[in-house]
Amino acid sequence: MPRVWITDGSVPVFSDTRRLETSHRGLLGLPIRYEGFVDPDVPVGRATLLGDAEDVLCVEAEWCIRVPNGGQELGDETPLVVQGLLEGKWMNRLLGTRAWQPASLGNNLLAEGAGISTTLGALEQGAEGEVRLEYRGQAQDLRVHRSLLSDLRGENVPALVREVLAVCRDETLDWVDVGALGEEAAVVNERARLKASARPLPDPRNVLPHRAKERLVQGVLRDGVAVPPGEPVTLTTTDAAGAVVGRGTLVWERSQRLA
Repeated sequence: MPRVWITDGSVPVFSDTRRLETSHRGLLGLPIRYEGFVDPDVPVGRATLLGDAEDVLCVEAEWCIRVPNGGQELGDETPLVVQGLLEGKWMNRLLGTRAWQPASLGNNLLAEGAGISTTLGALEQGAEGEVRLEYRGQAQDLRVHRSLLSDLRGENVPALVREVLAVCRDETLDWVDVGALGEEAAVVNERARLKASARPLPDPRNVLPHRAKERLVQGVLRDGVAVPPGEPVTLTTTDAAGAVVGRGTLVWERSQRLA
């Protein structure tokens, strides 16, 4: 299975990630430095997860860039392939901790297919394509998360990819995930949720990154928008013409603990 760098672009600085110098624009236009880690075994096309009895799974629609030519001489015109990735999040595992990997390691899925051929420079010019996740929620309502290739524009993705390849130059890396970009990519990206996590003001504690993170996660858990156990999540990547160039399915089940 491929080794994939998983990127986080949220405000909190986690204790078990590599923090990069490359930044992107935050909710208020302020720069936020990217961070991340390598998931060494990301399945392609299909995955079945086993979660703990208390686990709550949310999913995020993200883009992955295949590392070309071993990552050497990656210029703006270097041909490359982008593909859709489902990043899983055990949301409950983000509470009461500054660690990120327990929530995001081993529950990711890369779409299977040809992907979209493009260049690193084209991603800054508004390339076209979509990665889309669909599943039935707890109330059997259709829930959708999606990210457009145009959502990558202005997020400093070329610099992110180059720095990740430099940081990981001494280890094998197959793909670089660029994180959940776009308001529809993840439930935690929704603007109203992000604003609510910092309220009520003027209590300054509510704008502290990890305190706001706790409030954001608690809101997601309370609202019941996660993926129900046994419910398949479909991952679909389409190109500019609407042709399907990547597919995947992920299902999770709760473990049966012995009394």
